[in-house]
Amino acid sequence: MYKRLPFFILLFGTAYVSGAVGQQNSPQQKDRLHRPSEHSGLPVVGEFETKIAESPQDQERRQVREKRYGDHLPLITDPGLNVNGQTESTRITFVDYVSMGNSSDPRGIPVSVSTAVVVGTILSGKCFVNKAHTFVYTDYQVRIDQILKPDPMANLAVGDSVIASRDGGALHFPSGHTANFLHMGQGMPEIGSQYVLFLWKSITNFPEYEIIIDSGYHLKSGRAYPLDDANSQYNDVDANELIGEIQTAIAASEGAKP
Repeated sequence: MYKRLPFFILLFGTAYVSGAVGQQNSPQQKDRLHRPSEHSGLPVVGEFETKIAESPQDQERRQVREKRYGDHLPLITDPGLNVNGQTESTRITFVDYVSMGNSSDPRGIPVSVSTAVVVGTILSGKCFVNKAHTFVYTDYQVRIDQILKPDPMANLAVGDSVIASRDGGALHFPSGHTANFLHMGQGMPEIGSQYVLFLWKSITNFPEYEIIIDSGYHLKSGRAYPLDDANSQYNDVDANELIGEIQTAIAASEGAKP
């Protein structure tokens, strides 16, 4: 048992299930193998070996950030071009955890443990595997459209871009095989779409954030849809009403501070 986020503790680690993506799957099954939650976007595909061009400062911060990811997890290796006769496969991780957040937070609105809460548009994403080749994650570039809860340690402003990461993504291997690494029920943001995002900093003096699990809402045509399946009670609700509820929760949380 180890700490993953300030208000979640994993109980049983992870279990991996492999499934090939091929003609034997129905369209619904294929979509599920790419989308781990009902309203998930598609995973961003990165290269297993290609090095991303980064400044020395960014590389140094990334190495520090990756120390949080599990070196004890199974080693990720190139499976060869075909897995069960297919050139694409999916590994679903099942995570069990308990909430350690503020019991006064409305369900699905973890404002008390969020470093910042923003409405933002996903501009792009880059998928990485950590140095130990045991963990896959995606860094999303997010343009801030509205600040609901400011980060007290950063001068965020509307129009700024920040990096927000989420576990999971897809890797293209030298053999030509592509593998999706997804967490059941936890969606991947869609490039070009707008979301309410609850952000947390694992390292306070770093500029990068993490997207808190079991939170986040896709805003589309004036409606809100949960990024993660655990938030299904807020499925297809009026976006302005949801944002108003979040703002009320933030105000209540700040009023409760000593």
